[in-house]
Amino acid sequence: MKKIAAFVATAAAVATIAGCSADSDSEQSSSQQGSAETFNIGVVTPSGDHGFTGESVAHAKAEATQLMAENDNLEITVKDGLEASDQIASVENLLAGGDMDLIMLWPMEGEALRSTAQSIIDAGVKLVIYDRLITDFEGLSGQIMGDNVGIGNMMGEYVTKFYEDDDQVNYLRFVGDSSTVTGQRNDGFDAKIDPDKFVQLANTFVTDWSSSTAQNQTEDWLNSASPDEIASLDLIVTHDDEITDGVMTALEDYSGPGDLDVKLITSVGGRQETLDKFEGTSLDTKLTTYYFSPSFIREAERLSVSVLTGEPYTGATETDGMYLIPSFSISNAGDADYDFDAYRASETFTERYSIDG
Repeated sequence: MKKIAAFVATAAAVATIAGCSADSDSEQSSSQQGSAETFNIGVVTPSGDHGFTGESVAHAKAEATQLMAENDNLEITVKDGLEASDQIASVENLLAGGDMDLIMLWPMEGEALRSTAQSIIDAGVKLVIYDRLITDFEGLSGQIMGDNVGIGNMMGEYVTKFYEDDDQVNYLRFVGDSSTVTGQRNDGFDAKIDPDKFVQLANTFVTDWSSSTAQNQTEDWLNSASPDEIASLDLIVTHDDEITDGVMTALEDYSGPGDLDVKLITSVGGRQETLDKFEGTSLDTKLTTYYFSPSFIREAERLSVSVLTGEPYTGATETDGMYLIPSFSISNAGDADYDFDAYRASETFTERYSIDG
């Protein structure tokens, strides 16, 4: 999946062609390496202080180190920012150096970074967007993300089959934020469920991807809902394993009126900690989560290198100009691509936890 090896091979071929004679190949190769073009890539991400983004930044730095070790003529700078304003400042600083060839941007908020993204294009620097889109934006050299619509589709199809014998399924929904990621996952899910059968009991909870916020929101709902509403709750839909952890903590701690019997929580991630939580719970609630890894950012860096070198990129599937990194289901409720143990034994799991986040 790495394209940098192909680039190195191409550079070596160019050096050989440039040689004046077979007898001087070694000397010419050394000379060519010294004068070869250097590619400068800036990687700008959200803050890497915790959780998914923390692991992602760690993967981004590890991939940058590996790519640069494989190619002396590649320079990658990784910058993370707590707020959109920090990301804007990082981009401005990278552009001020005047030697950037490409910036790979993982925007915290697409609209907040629109003008900054345009400044990259205006400076003649290539731009690759990862994860969160800037809608209706032209001039990109690449876009890559997890297949959020596909994840939503799979989630909707799963719950439809899981509850096929039920006349009505009451559920709560917990999402991350107002980004395109959330919108795509919602759209994919809603397209696959029967709205007459699946009834949402409360407005969608927006958690800011926070476990503690999700826990507080779940506790507030349990404290305000009637015993009959609580007893009728069949399903909880979430967009992230950390959100799910908070929801589960609230369910486990609940001791109020109402016969709480949530049969399934759907999620996104594949976190070891979340699997452990469901294996250790006293509740009968099952988990089905869809793989979405911090290591996905490595593919965005590989795509960025391919954009600069002109080598084809095959690490993800291109659909309508967008590279989509595929997902799969992990569940202890059955009817999934992996159960917990098989997932833990997979190469995919090993790559995800190959570094400390």
